Amino acid sequence: MSTLTNTEYTGGSLDGIKHPWQPNWIHTKEDVNIFLELMDEYRYLAEDEKDWYPPFIVFVEEFNGKQMLGTIQSKWCMEYDPNRAGKENPLDILRRNGVEV
Repeated sequence: MSTLTNTEYTGGSLDGIKHPWQPNWIHTKEDVNIFLELMDEYRYLAEDEKDWYPPFIVFVEEFNGKQMLGTIQSKWCMEYDPNRAGKENPLDILRRNGVEV
């Protein structure tokens, strides 16, 4: 995944810009790292990584003294979205397997 940071964050919720598969508790880069570690740990529950990870994750980070929106994009970000393809949300799969997300 690659990281981009180029838009100033003015506060509020990430709900309008985050992917539907991104948990609400992700707000910082550290949260993203925790989420990706969790997803990596349970990756065996999916056949294809493209159907397990959201194509992008947004977060807030400090950059040059400002709060900026950061985006981590998968290599298939502009080509494939598992949510639009009708794949099951991995958060639901994790919950069904007793994992809190």
